[in-house]
Amino acid sequence: MVFNTRFVLAEDYDLCQSQVDEYQNNGHILLRNVIPESEVAELRTAVLRTHEALKAEEEDFQKAFRITQNLWEINDTVRAHVLSKRYAGIAAKLLGCRDVRIYHDLTFFKEGLGKGKATPWHQDGHYWPLDTEGCITLWVPLIDCPVDMGPMSFVSGSHLNKDAEHLPISDESDEYIRHLVENENLTVAPAQHMNAGDATFHSCWTYHAAASNTTERTRIAFAIAYYDADATVPIQPPTNERRAANLARWFPGAVPGGPAATEKNPAVLFPRD
Repeated sequence: MVFNTRFVLAEDYDLCQSQVDEYQNNGHILLRNVIPESEVAELRTAVLRTHEALKAEEEDFQKAFRITQNLWEINDTVRAHVLSKRYAGIAAKLLGCRDVRIYHDLTFFKEGLGKGKATPWHQDGHYWPLDTEGCITLWVPLIDCPVDMGPMSFVSGSHLNKDAEHLPISDESDEYIRHLVENENLTVAPAQHMNAGDATFHSCWTYHAAASNTTERTRIAFAIAYYDADATVPIQPPTNERRAANLARWFPGAVPGGPAATEKNPAVLFPRD
């Protein structure tokens, strides 16, 4: 299967070794101008239209944010970005692997005027049905995102443990991680202003959260979840209902112990035919 992308989306992002080290030490990093400025408006329009087309499948997480998933399968502009070697190249370098595959993409819309409530502290790994530590998410606002709009905060170094793995995103996960931060004197990296096209990358094991959106505008953000292209499906059955559901939805036909590679999970840097 071959996908055509515009040249600008195939250009390498200038990532230095100190940034790779920062990510691997902290489990998160903010990078500026990941999506070229010339591409942001078109992607925003495509994401909004495709989100609306998938409205019947929209999920609302405790009024914190609204999501739709796998927009790349039905919109060519979104597909060009999800399969961009520019973004995947960053993810692979940060993970230290030869290539990455697509887990899925998703929107993160947080309503303004405080209607978009705070996102509880959590670990995404609770939901990932893969046998790999090589998991990473690109999160990008498609409009300028000041701190009071609810960009993410992270707990640096928390990707090195799985203490909150058993908890879905909830008030319980929030309380549990806040307790860990306080009692273990962990370092919280506070949210920063992000311009449209800036992106954070974080491990699926990094504790993260977001404040409520107190601005007048809806926070329009988009994310792409990647994993090491050589990852496998765990031999043991999924340990919770959401992992089981995600395994069935995003890895159809994959078998325990086999490669996590289906038609829904194309490798990006070195596409297979």
